[in-house]
Amino acid sequence: METIVQDRCEQVRAELKQRLGGPNSIDTADSLWRGLTTLRKLLLTRLHNDVEAQFGIDTIRAPSTKEEARREICNASAEIEAYSVVVVLGEAAHSGYAKADFPWFCQWLTRLIWGDHPDPTVLERLEAYDQLNDSERRRMFASHVEQALPEATSAPLVIYRLYPRAVRIATALAFGDRLRASDIRSEQIGYLPVITDCHECHGAPLDNGEVCNQCGNPLWKLNWMNATD
Repeated sequence: METIVQDRCEQVRAELKQRLGGPNSIDTADSLWRGLTTLRKLLLTRLHNDVEAQFGIDTIRAPSTKEEARREICNASAEIEAYSVVVVLGEAAHSGYAKADFPWFCQWLTRLIWGDHPDPTVLERLEAYDQLNDSERRRMFASHVEQALPEATSAPLVIYRLYPRAVRIATALAFGDRLRASDIRSEQIGYLPVITDCHECHGAPLDNGEVCNQCGNPLWKLNWMNATD
Protein backbone atom coordinates (compact mmCIF):
# COMPACT_ATOMS: atom_id res chain seq x y z
CA MET A 1 0.00 0.00 0.00
CA GLU A 2 1.51 3.30 -1.07
CA THR A 3 2.18 6.09 1.39
CA ILE A 4 3.41 9.64 0.98
CA VAL A 5 6.96 10.04 -0.33
CA GLN A 6 9.06 9.25 2.72
CA ASP A 7 11.12 12.44 2.89
CA ARG A 8 8.03 14.55 3.53
CA CYS A 9 5.70 11.94 5.02
CA GLU A 10 6.02 12.85 8.67
CA GLN A 11 6.00 16.59 7.99
CA VAL A 12 2.69 16.72 6.13
CA ARG A 13 1.08 14.29 8.58
CA ALA A 14 2.13 16.41 11.54
CA GLU A 15 0.95 19.61 9.86
CA LEU A 16 -2.50 18.21 9.18
CA LYS A 17 -2.85 16.87 12.71
CA GLN A 18 -1.81 20.20 14.21
CA ARG A 19 -4.18 22.27 12.06
CA LEU A 20 -7.24 20.04 11.92
CA GLY A 21 -6.83 17.98 15.06
CA GLY A 22 -8.75 14.79 15.63
CA PRO A 23 -7.47 11.24 15.92
CA ASN A 24 -7.88 10.45 12.21
CA SER A 25 -5.96 13.34 10.67
CA ILE A 26 -2.85 11.23 10.02
CA ASP A 27 -4.99 8.62 8.29
CA THR A 28 -6.53 11.41 6.20
CA ALA A 29 -3.15 12.40 4.76
CA ASP A 30 -2.20 8.83 3.86
CA SER A 31 -5.65 7.99 2.51
CA LEU A 32 -5.77 11.05 0.28
CA TRP A 33 -2.29 10.29 -1.07
CA ARG A 34 -3.24 6.67 -1.78
CA GLY A 35 -6.49 7.67 -3.42
CA LEU A 36 -5.00 10.28 -5.73
CA THR A 37 -2.02 8.10 -6.63
CA THR A 38 -4.26 5.15 -7.47
CA LEU A 39 -6.59 7.28 -9.58
CA ARG A 40 -3.73 8.91 -11.48
CA LYS A 41 -2.29 5.51 -12.35
CA LEU A 42 -5.69 4.14 -13.32
CA LEU A 43 -6.46 7.08 -15.60
CA LEU A 44 -3.11 6.72 -17.33
CA THR A 45 -3.81 3.01 -17.77
CA ARG A 46 -7.26 3.62 -19.23
CA LEU A 47 -6.14 6.40 -21.60
CA HIS A 48 -2.90 4.77 -22.72
CA ASN A 49 -2.48 1.04 -22.10
CA ASP A 50 -6.13 0.05 -22.36
CA VAL A 51 -6.78 2.16 -25.45
CA GLU A 52 -3.79 0.65 -27.22
CA ALA A 53 -4.82 -2.85 -26.15
CA GLN A 54 -8.33 -2.34 -27.52
CA PHE A 55 -7.63 -0.35 -30.68
CA GLY A 56 -3.99 -1.13 -31.40
CA ILE A 57 -1.10 1.30 -31.75
CA ASP A 58 -1.53 4.10 -34.26
CA THR A 59 1.92 4.19 -35.85
CA ILE A 60 1.31 7.69 -37.19
CA ARG A 61 0.63 9.17 -33.74
CA ALA A 62 2.84 6.84 -31.69
CA PRO A 63 6.07 8.29 -30.23
CA SER A 64 9.13 7.43 -32.27
CA THR A 65 11.48 6.81 -29.32
CA LYS A 66 11.25 5.45 -25.79
CA GLU A 67 12.31 8.84 -24.47
CA GLU A 68 9.45 10.53 -26.30
CA ALA A 69 7.03 7.92 -24.93
CA ARG A 70 8.25 8.54 -21.38
CA ARG A 71 7.88 12.29 -21.90
CA GLU A 72 4.27 11.87 -23.04
CA ILE A 73 3.42 9.83 -19.94
CA CYS A 74 5.21 12.33 -17.70
CA ASN A 75 3.32 15.27 -19.21
CA ALA A 76 -0.02 13.49 -18.92
CA SER A 77 0.73 12.52 -15.33
CA ALA A 78 1.54 16.12 -14.40
CA GLU A 79 -1.70 17.30 -16.01
CA ILE A 80 -3.70 14.71 -14.08
CA GLU A 81 -2.10 15.75 -10.80
CA ALA A 82 -2.84 19.45 -11.34
CA TYR A 83 -6.45 18.81 -12.31
CA SER A 84 -6.96 16.40 -9.41
CA VAL A 85 -5.67 18.89 -6.85
CA VAL A 86 -8.15 21.52 -8.01
CA VAL A 87 -10.97 18.96 -7.84
CA VAL A 88 -9.94 17.97 -4.31
CA LEU A 89 -9.99 21.60 -3.24
CA GLY A 90 -13.41 22.06 -4.81
CA GLU A 91 -14.81 19.09 -2.92
CA ALA A 92 -13.16 20.13 0.34
CA ALA A 93 -14.70 23.60 0.02
CA HIS A 94 -18.13 22.19 -0.95
CA SER A 95 -18.27 19.68 1.90
CA GLY A 96 -16.65 21.84 4.57
CA TYR A 97 -13.50 19.76 5.05
CA ALA A 98 -10.71 21.82 6.62
CA LYS A 99 -13.11 24.75 6.78
CA ALA A 100 -11.38 26.11 9.88
CA ASP A 101 -8.27 26.91 7.85
CA PHE A 102 -9.03 26.38 4.18
CA PRO A 103 -6.33 28.69 2.72
CA TRP A 104 -3.75 26.70 4.67
CA PHE A 105 -5.25 23.44 3.41
CA CYS A 106 -4.73 24.60 -0.18
CA GLN A 107 -1.03 25.13 0.49
CA TRP A 108 -0.78 21.86 2.41
CA LEU A 109 -2.27 19.88 -0.46
CA THR A 110 0.24 21.42 -2.87
CA ARG A 111 3.08 20.33 -0.58
CA LEU A 112 1.56 16.87 -0.25
CA ILE A 113 1.66 16.32 -4.00
CA TRP A 114 4.75 18.27 -5.11
CA GLY A 115 6.78 19.05 -2.01
CA ASP A 116 7.93 22.45 -0.81
CA HIS A 117 9.08 23.75 -4.19
CA PRO A 118 6.60 22.91 -6.96
CA ASP A 119 7.53 23.82 -10.50
CA PRO A 120 6.19 27.28 -11.49
CA THR A 121 4.37 25.71 -14.44
CA VAL A 122 2.40 23.59 -11.97
CA LEU A 123 1.25 26.66 -10.08
CA GLU A 124 0.31 28.36 -13.35
CA ARG A 125 -1.79 25.37 -14.36
CA LEU A 126 -3.51 25.30 -10.97
CA GLU A 127 -4.40 28.96 -11.32
CA ALA A 128 -5.72 28.41 -14.84
CA TYR A 129 -7.95 25.54 -13.72
CA ASP A 130 -9.13 27.44 -10.66
CA GLN A 131 -10.53 30.27 -12.79
CA LEU A 132 -12.88 27.94 -14.69
CA ASN A 133 -16.21 26.37 -13.80
CA ASP A 134 -16.49 22.58 -13.65
CA SER A 135 -17.51 22.11 -17.28
CA GLU A 136 -14.83 24.43 -18.63
CA ARG A 137 -12.25 22.81 -16.39
CA ARG A 138 -13.21 19.33 -17.58
CA ARG A 139 -12.93 20.34 -21.24
CA MET A 140 -9.57 21.98 -20.66
CA PHE A 141 -8.32 18.89 -18.87
CA ALA A 142 -9.44 16.58 -21.67
CA SER A 143 -7.79 18.81 -24.24
CA HIS A 144 -4.44 18.92 -22.45
CA VAL A 145 -4.42 15.20 -21.68
CA GLU A 146 -5.18 14.37 -25.30
CA GLN A 147 -2.38 16.67 -26.43
CA ALA A 148 -0.01 14.74 -24.18
CA LEU A 149 -1.44 11.32 -25.11
CA PRO A 150 -2.95 11.42 -28.63
CA GLU A 151 -4.30 7.88 -28.25
CA ALA A 152 -6.54 9.17 -25.44
CA THR A 153 -8.90 10.58 -28.10
CA SER A 154 -10.10 6.98 -28.58
CA ALA A 155 -11.19 6.59 -24.95
CA PRO A 156 -14.91 6.86 -24.08
CA LEU A 157 -15.84 10.45 -23.31
CA VAL A 158 -17.65 9.33 -20.18
CA ILE A 159 -14.25 8.89 -18.56
CA TYR A 160 -14.05 12.67 -18.18
CA ARG A 161 -17.35 12.62 -16.30
CA LEU A 162 -16.32 9.75 -14.05
CA TYR A 163 -12.80 10.82 -13.18
CA PRO A 164 -13.45 14.12 -11.33
CA ARG A 165 -16.20 12.42 -9.35
CA ALA A 166 -13.77 9.63 -8.48
CA VAL A 167 -11.41 12.28 -7.12
CA ARG A 168 -14.25 13.78 -5.11
CA ILE A 169 -15.07 10.35 -3.69
CA ALA A 170 -11.42 9.84 -2.74
CA THR A 171 -11.50 13.19 -0.95
CA ALA A 172 -14.67 12.32 0.96
CA LEU A 173 -13.28 8.94 1.96
CA ALA A 174 -10.04 10.50 3.18
CA PHE A 175 -12.09 12.67 5.52
CA GLY A 176 -14.24 9.75 6.65
CA ASP A 177 -17.38 11.01 4.89
CA ARG A 178 -18.81 7.80 3.43
CA LEU A 179 -22.28 9.27 3.01
CA ARG A 180 -20.92 11.95 0.69
CA ALA A 181 -18.87 9.31 -1.15
CA SER A 182 -22.04 7.28 -1.73
CA ASP A 183 -23.90 10.34 -3.01
CA ILE A 184 -21.17 11.05 -5.55
CA ARG A 185 -21.12 7.40 -6.58
CA SER A 186 -24.83 7.76 -7.35
CA GLU A 187 -23.91 10.61 -9.74
CA GLN A 188 -21.43 8.30 -11.46
CA ILE A 189 -24.06 5.59 -11.77
CA GLY A 190 -26.24 8.13 -13.57
CA TYR A 191 -23.53 8.37 -16.24
CA LEU A 192 -22.63 4.67 -16.21
CA PRO A 193 -25.48 2.49 -14.87
CA VAL A 194 -23.55 -0.78 -15.37
CA ILE A 195 -21.39 0.18 -12.36
CA THR A 196 -23.88 -1.62 -10.14
CA ASP A 197 -23.67 -4.84 -12.17
CA CYS A 198 -20.28 -5.86 -10.80
CA HIS A 199 -20.59 -9.08 -8.80
CA GLU A 200 -17.34 -8.39 -6.95
CA CYS A 201 -17.70 -4.83 -5.62
CA HIS A 202 -21.40 -4.20 -6.45
CA GLY A 203 -20.49 -0.66 -7.45
CA ALA A 204 -19.83 0.49 -3.89
CA PRO A 205 -17.10 3.05 -3.12
CA LEU A 206 -13.88 1.24 -2.21
CA ASP A 207 -11.34 2.36 0.37
CA ASN A 208 -8.68 4.63 -1.12
CA GLY A 209 -5.99 2.59 -2.80
CA GLU A 210 -8.22 -0.42 -3.50
CA VAL A 211 -9.18 -1.47 -7.04
CA CYS A 212 -11.84 -3.98 -8.08
CA ASN A 213 -10.26 -6.77 -10.14
CA GLN A 214 -13.44 -7.37 -12.12
CA CYS A 215 -14.66 -3.93 -13.19
CA GLY A 216 -11.78 -1.58 -12.33
CA ASN A 217 -13.71 0.48 -9.73
CA PRO A 218 -12.86 3.30 -8.82
CA LEU A 219 -12.18 4.01 -12.54
CA TRP A 220 -13.78 1.38 -14.70
CA LYS A 221 -12.21 -0.69 -17.45
CA LEU A 222 -12.96 0.39 -21.01
CA ASN A 223 -15.34 -2.48 -21.74
CA TRP A 224 -17.45 -1.28 -18.81
CA MET A 225 -17.29 2.35 -19.94
CA ASN A 226 -18.31 1.35 -23.45
CA ALA A 227 -21.42 -0.36 -22.11
CA THR A 228 -23.40 2.88 -21.98
CA ASP A 229 -25.84 2.34 -24.84
